[in-house]
Amino acid sequence: MNIIFAAFGLFILYMIQKKLYQRNWNKNLNVTMAYSKETAVEGEEAALVEVLVNDKKLPLPALTVKFQTSSRLSFLNSENSSVTDLYYRSDIFSFNGREKITRTLPFTCTRRGYYTITQMALSCTDLLYIEKLTEIRDNFTQLYVYPRYVDIRRLLIPFNQLYGAILSKRRYFEDPFEFRGMREYQPFDSMRRVNWKAFARTGELKVNVYEDTSSQEVCIYLNLENNGYVNHYDIMEENIRLGATLSDMFISKGIPVSLKTNGCDCTSKLPIQVDAGTGAGHQTRLLQSLARIDLELPVRHLSEQIQKDLELGGQIPYIIYITNYCHDDMIKAVNAMARANDSFQMIYTYHRDMQDSFQVSPEILNKTMFWEVEHID
Repeated sequence: MNIIFAAFGLFILYMIQKKLYQRNWNKNLNVTMAYSKETAVEGEEAALVEVLVNDKKLPLPALTVKFQTSSRLSFLNSENSSVTDLYYRSDIFSFNGREKITRTLPFTCTRRGYYTITQMALSCTDLLYIEKLTEIRDNFTQLYVYPRYVDIRRLLIPFNQLYGAILSKRRYFEDPFEFRGMREYQPFDSMRRVNWKAFARTGELKVNVYEDTSSQEVCIYLNLENNGYVNHYDIMEENIRLGATLSDMFISKGIPVSLKTNGCDCTSKLPIQVDAGTGAGHQTRLLQSLARIDLELPVRHLSEQIQKDLELGGQIPYIIYITNYCHDDMIKAVNAMARANDSFQMIYTYHRDMQDSFQVSPEILNKTMFWEVEHID
């Protein structure tokens, strides 16, 4: 009889604690995970920081936190994880009441990209490890891994040649939105430039002076079509690095840079274009756009974009065309671009066993820089 009462008592206690955990395990339980920084460069180290707070008296004997992110982030601690096309991790924590745990998971950014964690899965057991309770929570954190810059020593001489060619064509005009100051009125000045408020205040004629802005723009055409070779991603990644490096070098000289590529954004799935601009903020936009390119997505022929631009006409920028793709449609488009614009430079990227496949007219060949890319197995 006593055994029956004891069993009944244990059953009542089990049901009480079961209901208690069902109703309260996830109350005042805060779990966040965030990358330790918002931007990095491929090859750099960063970390994922998990912060868990159990802000209630009820202990949590076994709380499991599961998440997934890109396998291109190489975590140093591989325990409780598995790697396929994604990196999957499952960590178990044991909480007392009113306890906070912080865990830092360092990793290496092995590849350029845009990485997010949007959800996490939480599960918890009751005191007897019988009942399993689960919940899916939203958690947004993002990391831009920018392409690293190429060896500047290899690029310095051709860059100086490009920069000299651009300077020879560069014209300046006054930007009416960039006020610099005032000076004394001269007989050749237009009355429209007179600052009448200053005249009313001082009784002297003064004219507005504005900052000069360069009229010469550099447009980087970045072609990410596969040339038909297997495992061609190392060359296309080098194309992206070249685009990032050149844009930074020109922007640092105050020259506006725009970007047109057939590489597609990993989120919108559309080809990326960035209008011309200067300054550190514009270079950041360019780097973010380059980081978001997904080479697994299908691309259109960049020759189609070139043809549209030629038909539009207008002010022609200095064109830098970066490509490893060398088929008839590209050659035709490049010849048309060169005929329409003598301010043109092509950078052809290749493996050592590919250079013989490059065949263009002598006029284009004179405006072509060859950039060898080391094989990466």
